[in-house]
Amino acid sequence: MGLVALAGVFLATQDAAIKEMTARHSPIQIAFVRYGWHALFVAAFLWTMGRRQVYRTRRLPLHLARAGLLLVASLSMFLAIAHIPLSQATVIQFLSPLVVTLLSVLFLGERIGWRRITALCVGFTGVLVVIGPGLGGAGGPSLIWLLPLLSAFGSAGYVLMTRRLSVPEETAPAMALMPVLCFVALLPAQRVFWTPVTLTDMGILAALGLIGTLAHVAIQMGMQAAPASILSPFLYSQVITAALWGVVFFDDPMSAGFFFGTTLIVGAGLAIWWIERPRPTP
Repeated sequence: MGLVALAGVFLATQDAAIKEMTARHSPIQIAFVRYGWHALFVAAFLWTMGRRQVYRTRRLPLHLARAGLLLVASLSMFLAIAHIPLSQATVIQFLSPLVVTLLSVLFLGERIGWRRITALCVGFTGVLVVIGPGLGGAGGPSLIWLLPLLSAFGSAGYVLMTRRLSVPEETAPAMALMPVLCFVALLPAQRVFWTPVTLTDMGILAALGLIGTLAHVAIQMGMQAAPASILSPFLYSQVITAALWGVVFFDDPMSAGFFFGTTLIVGAGLAIWWIERPRPTP
């Protein structure tokens, strides 16, 4: 539980640092360098754990799809936090547990009852409350608010692909291939988006790669010690930390609508977790 909660703190801290850096560099460039460092740190970690052939897999198409969905999730989030409050973007992104349920119905043919349908409706209502009047900016509707929602869908797809790869022989490739594939996918775009990086910013980006690696390792270790159904709610530490960093560093607004919408989204996510938790056998 502590590992997963710590991973949420790491991820929120990473997003806060990225938001600060978007004033100087494109989110495309930031993601590119961050995934490069992530790939190096993950490879070093797996090497010290005695794992050598970490890039060998029989399910490369699934790994490619998983990396693509993660790119959608991360780039949408990075672009969003460059323009809207970190706390609000993070809360909207945490609609992903509900989206996983929705995608499971659409693509896996799973059936859901009225309780899950109600939770889905409550969660999407929470998104509208969090956005509030922000969707209709001074010049009309602002589509930038759709980016955290797109990130939620990307994250949900990433989770579903991770489930497909949750077999022992794919654990190391899933950790090692993901940042490499994202790095390679973003490489051609650097001809357009690359700008000079100072040593200070490169150090920050290296730290972001390390923080991201620690977050993924913490989640991986946590999931090995306890079921995901028990640990999932503790990842909401990311919402709390993002709200804190938003107030401290970016003067994010903390309106009654934000707290009410956050309650709806988090409550709906916890309801899905409670409904889907495994029942003890009598």
